[in-house]
Amino acid sequence: MTDKDDAEINASEAVPPAAQALETTGSGTPEVVPPKAQESETTSSGTLGVLLKAQVSETLETGLDVIARDSKRLVKFLRDLRRFGIEDLVPPLPKICVVGDQSVGKSSLIEGMSGIKVPRDHDTCTRCPIEINLLGSATSETPWECQVLLQRRYTYVGEDSKTQNRPLGPWLERQVENQHFKTVNHKDELCDALHWAQLAILNPGNSPERYRPGSNSGTEQTIQVKFSPNCVSLEITGPDLPNLAFYDLPGVINNSEVEDELYLVSLVKNLVKTYIKDDNCINLLALPMTADAANSSASSIIKEVEAQGRTLGVLTKPDRMQPGEPLNQWRAILRGKRFAVGYGYYVVKNNPDPTVDHATARAEEVAFFQNTQPYATELSEFKDRFGTVQLQKVLSKKLTDQIEASLPQIASSIIDKARAVDKCLSVLPAPPAGNLPLNIHTKIVEFSHNLKLHIDGGSPDAPFQKQWHSLVIRFQTQLEESQPELVLPSTIAAEPTPTIESDSDGLEVVSAREFQIAQETPTRKTPLKKRLANNLSPGHQSAQKRPKKAHDIPEAMKSKAFTLNDIRNAITVAYTDLPGQIPPQAIERMSRMSMDHWGGLLNRFLIDTRRLIENLVLSCVRANFSIWKKTPLFDEIHEFCKDFLSSAMEEQRVISSRCLAMELNKAMTFDEEALKQARGKALGVLQKARLKHRATVYINEQEALMGKPFAPQVREDKIARVNEDKLGTDPFDQEIQAMAHVMGYYERARSRFLDVIGQGCQNELFSKCRQNKLRDELIKKLGIEEPDAQKRCELLLAVDPKTEERRQRLLLSRESLNKARLALQELSAGNTRI
Repeated sequence: MTDKDDAEINASEAVPPAAQALETTGSGTPEVVPPKAQESETTSSGTLGVLLKAQVSETLETGLDVIARDSKRLVKFLRDLRRFGIEDLVPPLPKICVVGDQSVGKSSLIEGMSGIKVPRDHDTCTRCPIEINLLGSATSETPWECQVLLQRRYTYVGEDSKTQNRPLGPWLERQVENQHFKTVNHKDELCDALHWAQLAILNPGNSPERYRPGSNSGTEQTIQVKFSPNCVSLEITGPDLPNLAFYDLPGVINNSEVEDELYLVSLVKNLVKTYIKDDNCINLLALPMTADAANSSASSIIKEVEAQGRTLGVLTKPDRMQPGEPLNQWRAILRGKRFAVGYGYYVVKNNPDPTVDHATARAEEVAFFQNTQPYATELSEFKDRFGTVQLQKVLSKKLTDQIEASLPQIASSIIDKARAVDKCLSVLPAPPAGNLPLNIHTKIVEFSHNLKLHIDGGSPDAPFQKQWHSLVIRFQTQLEESQPELVLPSTIAAEPTPTIESDSDGLEVVSAREFQIAQETPTRKTPLKKRLANNLSPGHQSAQKRPKKAHDIPEAMKSKAFTLNDIRNAITVAYTDLPGQIPPQAIERMSRMSMDHWGGLLNRFLIDTRRLIENLVLSCVRANFSIWKKTPLFDEIHEFCKDFLSSAMEEQRVISSRCLAMELNKAMTFDEEALKQARGKALGVLQKARLKHRATVYINEQEALMGKPFAPQVREDKIARVNEDKLGTDPFDQEIQAMAHVMGYYERARSRFLDVIGQGCQNELFSKCRQNKLRDELIKKLGIEEPDAQKRCELLLAVDPKTEERRQRLLLSRESLNKARLALQELSAGNTRI
């Protein structure tokens, strides 16, 4: 719930004051009477025998089940409240938190209390909170089972976002999300499952599925963050288990391995503070007997939040105390005279060997305190506080007392909170009604059907195909009008191999598309001598004054123009030993050069096609979903269709680019007859244009010799009567033949390219829109077939999304509170099925 929701709900209820911290005895020692210690013979170091196990079996009661049976219903009730997710709705619930510095034996302590093995490797050794719920089953036949859950309360925003005013650095609080990770049915498999669950928590950027045992083959065991405030939760059920719940918190650190990670020191400390600050929290402080208690950072944090009165100290590693070491410090601590805590200190000894089973470890522990100096002698006055069993008993009593003391406040808060939530819901406007997923699904099917009709076309109301055909015709015309051209020189030389001034002003351009040389009538303003001096002859038009084509094409996309010298150079470079033969390499090279501009023309065509299909799809969206135009649903459908078209268009570009690459990489065709006809047509046009050009130049030279021009009609007649006999063999006949090959092939490739691109748009781009792909992906995107579809649709169809989001949060809160209220009723009735 948001702060605003909390404020409004709190204003509608009277919340009881927070529970006070538990009172302690003056000596700091809890009033727990331990069982009578069992006498046993002193044994040598090493593995205990069967006899010793039998001697301590009465005290151990199978190693774990020493918790008073009356506490089971209360501890189970507390577990269920957390499972219902009401911790944000009621005052802090009672809990036990295990805290300590790194490497103080905290992992062994957890194993001793819970009977499970926890990971001890460097990368995952308690680098996130672990919640352990131990639930004793009703019968001994019930098998042992553990549900491993991932509990996410925080979002990782990256280390660059850490700031001093954020207690948890790069972690921001969010709505709690619980995700099932793994069900474990064998104790020996739990350690591995817990290891992978912590890896999933320590890699917030990856999906937890990558780390789930059974599907994690090949997953690297690396971590993205060193610590996480998100939690791994274990719910363990089975026979002979105590009903106990506690949190194992990361060990407090004072330094980081690298300077950039100094923020981790404060992150861990603030994380510990977050858990232990509540008055209903019992803190279990682990202190090793191998170090001075004054150096404990965890102890300093407890003092900082003033939690000493509700703290129980646990001294670990008693077997590693040096022989002859003064006992004054530890005697003073156990008596509550130094580093006093409210619930006193206990001493536990755990076997660090992970292969030793729980029952053996507890038996070894009992034997250790009964037979080892100084615990069996100088410190024997504290024997009622030696061992894990004694620790379990006092924790059970303290937790039970804490729960009992909190029950009235919890019950009152649940009832008041539920009433306040109902009141807030009552003032909200009514939500959208009916089977919303079905209504939306029906509209999407209608939208898909209408879109198909429009794409298929065939009626005045569906002009899409006609409009797209206009784009194809324009693309076709641009390809035609940009075919390769031959640029003829303005003069003819007397020698068979002339030097051609291909860049002069006086040029004629010849293409296979048409043969037309515009006429220019001499005027008095342009005397003949001046025209000759400017290299402009009658009957010729400057290349810079070409007739404008029907479809204007940008300069970069215009056709390739070859001069006779260009063609001759291409033939010369592609040398052949056969005289008079045109090298195929020269033809292929010029053919590819003539198509270099197709990429630009194709891009324009695809842009126009994208615009046309997008306009159609979005107009169908507006037409079919107009009744929901002011809702988030309309916006989401609109954005999805745009994204869908962007993706489909990108795929179409890839397909079209491949087609273009095939045309440009190699010139080829198997339709020899069609190529022969196209080449013959081009050759006829070129030869006719070449003859007229040579004749015109010949008459121009005659006029120059006479010093005066012919009359226009006479001039045209003379040009028409000039033939090959007068002009002689064309010195550029081979170049003309080569150009005919290039123009003929271009005609074939242009037609083929147009068909392939058009076919690709129809079969790929348009098919994705007209068939079920768009419809099915839209349904999946909206989630209208998911289990929570109704709630999602209510949010999508809300005119005011913020109001509907608030309604959903309040409904979730009411559901959780109703579950808690039923649990309270069953608890008060003595029903253990909570």
